[in-house]
Parts: sequence; structure tokens; C-alpha cells
Amino acid sequence: MTISSGEKVLLAKIKKALRRKLGACYMCVLLLVLFFKNSDAAASWVSQGLDICARKLIPSLFPFMVISSLMVQSGAGEKIFSIFKRPICRLFGVGKICCAPIILGWLCGFPVGAKCAAELLSQGEVDLEEYKRILCISSTPSPAFLIGAVGRGMLKNTSAGILLYVISVASCVIIGIFINILSGRTEGPSSLSPCRSNEGFAVCLTRAVTESSCGMLYVCGFVIFFSSFLGAMEGVLSFVDLSPVCKAIIFCFFEITSGLSKLSVCPVPSFSLMAMAVGWSGLSVHFQTSAMCGSEKKEFGSYILSHTIKAAICLILGAIASIFI
Repeated sequence: MTISSGEKVLLAKIKKALRRKLGACYMCVLLLVLFFKNSDAAASWVSQGLDICARKLIPSLFPFMVISSLMVQSGAGEKIFSIFKRPICRLFGVGKICCAPIILGWLCGFPVGAKCAAELLSQGEVDLEEYKRILCISSTPSPAFLIGAVGRGMLKNTSAGILLYVISVASCVIIGIFINILSGRTEGPSSLSPCRSNEGFAVCLTRAVTESSCGMLYVCGFVIFFSSFLGAMEGVLSFVDLSPVCKAIIFCFFEITSGLSKLSVCPVPSFSLMAMAVGWSGLSVHFQTSAMCGSEKKEFGSYILSHTIKAAICLILGAIASIFI
């Protein structure tokens, strides 16, 4: 009995779906055992996650989420950042409307850029290619976090925080130029029949606050979960003979704040490793970005790949910058 090509494709899809379900089952069992075995540590770190959200994350991020959403919905961002339209369009091969989410992402930090990109895509003002590029280019920690929390707070060196922010933005620019060269697309479409309504400021503000509140809840949820996960992980890692640097790198892979905090107190802190952690940003941030994109999280693989490459770029730039610290 011969199997047609259509049946082979169907079987391949079924096998792939079964492998995904099996992988999900393994992960659920692993997490269940991990949290049961280290429940006290996980509960303690939940408190730390709540403290981070209340004291640092919500005050520093929520107002900018509202303002950025308001700028995108009202069209004000396109006019405010019009001076940067030409260089951004030429460098990254995107339309003029993409200028605002890219710059807002650089100034406000993740996941503001992704949220703006998703709003533009849902409004029909950018195409899927531009949406994916914005995700890759605009995702970076905020200057307040890198300069204030990391530079001045963790490293006791404001100049180091400024260098980390410059390296992070530079890696985004390099990634954007690289993607543009590979695609050969010089500039995105100038307009895609936008469906932005002519609503007043009050309506736009109401929508911006309500949507940003939901988005903030997603962000805090991932921060709290990954805090508890790292608490449980720390209990497991205590039984493994790993150097402080290796443990810090493992933490950086999952959550950037805890990882950078551990790297900063290592016996031999490495600026280049901290830069690499900033480039990768952590799984917690990636899940936050995915949640912010909502139904528009299409083709998210390119975003993960870009952050992997950015981690390598930041490692190299960090090694060069460490000479001047």
C-alpha cells in the first residue's frame, strides 16, 4: 500500500504535534517536582518578585506603556519622531510609521516596542515583515534600568551602565542593518490603508490605560513566576559544584535582573558577560514580549534568533568596552 504525498505531510504534522505534547508533559512533570522539592525557596522568591514589581517594574514601566500606546493610537508618535524617519527607513528598510515604536522601544525598554508593533499591525499600518523587524530592533532594556539599577546600583559605576545601554542599542542597530541587507528591502510601504479611527484624546487615553493595565499584569505575572522558578532552581544548583559565574549565567538565561545581580557580585565580575546577558535579555522578557503581542505574535522565531545573535554581538562589544572602564 503506497502513501500519497498529502498523507505523508499529514503524518508528519501529527508526529510533530505528538512530540510537542510529549515535550510539554515532560516539562510540566519537571516543574512540578522542582517546585514541590523546593517549595519554601520558591515561595520566598515569589515575595522578591512581588517586591520587584511593586518597587521597580510598575513605577518605571507602566507610565511609559500608557504614553507609548497613546502615541501610537493617536498618531502623535509619528509626528514627534518625524526627524528620525529618513535614517531609520534607510537603515532598517521599514516604513515611516515604524519610527515611533523603534525609538519608544529604545527609550522605554521592553516590552514597549513590541506592544506598539502589535498595535500597528492590528490597525493595518505595518505589514508582517515590518512587524517582525520592529520586534527584533526595538527590544532592549531601558536606560533607567541599565544606567540606574545596573550601573549605579549593582556595579557602583554609572559609566558602566551607560556603556551597557549604548552596547544594547548598538546591537539592535547592527541586527536591523543586517536583516535589511539580507532581505534587500530598501524601505517599507509608506501606507497600508490604515484603519486608525478619528477618536478623541479621551477615548484614546481610556483605551491606552486599560490595555496597558492588562499588559502590565502579564509582565508582572512572568516576573513573579520566573522569580519563584529561580528560587527553586537555586536549591537544585546548591547541590551541584558550579562556579558562581556559571550559576549567574544560568540565572541570566532565565531572568535578566537576577542574573545581572549575581554576575555583579561574582569574585571576578566580567563586563562582557553582563553585556551578553543584556543582549539575550532572558526567557522571562521573551515571554513578556510574546504576551504583549497577543494574537499578533506571528513568526516569533525570528525574534528569538535575533536575541541570540545580539547576545554574541554584545559579548564582543562588551569585551572591547571593558578596556575603557
